[in-house]
Amino acid sequence: MKLQIDNWCTLPTPMGKFRMYDSLDENYSVICMGDISDQGEWPLFRVHSSCRASEVFSALDCDCADQLTETMKNIASEGRGIIVYQQQEGRGHGLSVKINAVRMMEDKQVDTAEAFEKLGIEQDIRSYAEAVSILKQLDIEKVRLVSNNPRKRQFLNNHGIQTSVVHTNPNIRPENKEYLHTKNEKLGHNLPLASESNNGQPIHFYHSDQPWGELSNFSRHSVFLDGKIWPTTEHYYQAQKFESQQLKEQIRCAATPILAKSEAHQRLEEYGRADWIDVREHFMLEALRAKFKQHPNLAEKLLSSGNRLLVELTDNDEYWGDPGDGSGQNRLGQLLMQVRTELNSKSVVSPALAEVN
Repeated sequence: MKLQIDNWCTLPTPMGKFRMYDSLDENYSVICMGDISDQGEWPLFRVHSSCRASEVFSALDCDCADQLTETMKNIASEGRGIIVYQQQEGRGHGLSVKINAVRMMEDKQVDTAEAFEKLGIEQDIRSYAEAVSILKQLDIEKVRLVSNNPRKRQFLNNHGIQTSVVHTNPNIRPENKEYLHTKNEKLGHNLPLASESNNGQPIHFYHSDQPWGELSNFSRHSVFLDGKIWPTTEHYYQAQKFESQQLKEQIRCAATPILAKSEAHQRLEEYGRADWIDVREHFMLEALRAKFKQHPNLAEKLLSSGNRLLVELTDNDEYWGDPGDGSGQNRLGQLLMQVRTELNSKSVVSPALAEVN
């Protein structure tokens, strides 16, 4: 495959503006954020196999679309990264075989691995040679591979690409729970499926569409502050970086919290307020208090966390988050725990309670 570096178009998405490059092969799509020839050291990289059911028709019984969306969010947060999208349905066997396997799962009440066994086919025949070819064409020798599949990592390592792994965090649903456990137990994947009921463990959150996503600033819960409705706490927080009412309004009207963050980032150096570092926690706390005061159901969710440590699990922000090893300051988690304490002591109450009192 010969990637056409000079032939690309903008791909505007809810996560931000990506680029789509011409691969000269309809079976492979290549997208990235930023210039694909200038991705720096250890870029995020995912080689993703197509899943028409989940990605086009929103089927809920797998995690394929979830993984693709999460990868795009992580790339947007960093402003760089590459995805190679391959037409390899059914772990390389094609859509017809995949339909047969799923029908057998439904009729015979077997899992995905057993269905493949009964059909007499290999569990996974996918190849990632074209993805390796693209990386080598770009002179990229080291990537952070976004995957829970050790087979992908082994393939890249065996073909001259050094990898470290970035796991995706599944959105566990009734429709896909058994499938996800089968991937771990029978297909050798490494999905983080630790029970959320383990009260002795910290609660990790990051993406708004995953477990405990309500704690994320990107969760779709509006807040009413300064006489205006803000679509998310992230919209409000990003807008406070500026004194200009025009810029604040522009950020408030951004279509998604990711785009609100992007809008602010692009203008911060030239128009940002000089005292932002000193006041940022004030505005964050103000937004969080409003969010949990104005949405009683969210207050109940936060209180249900008991005394567990709340951690925004991310490698992208050492101030607000933490990568999971304690090296980050996890200030968002700390402020959420402060709001939780206030809710417990009833220093922050819902509007309904305020009226009664």
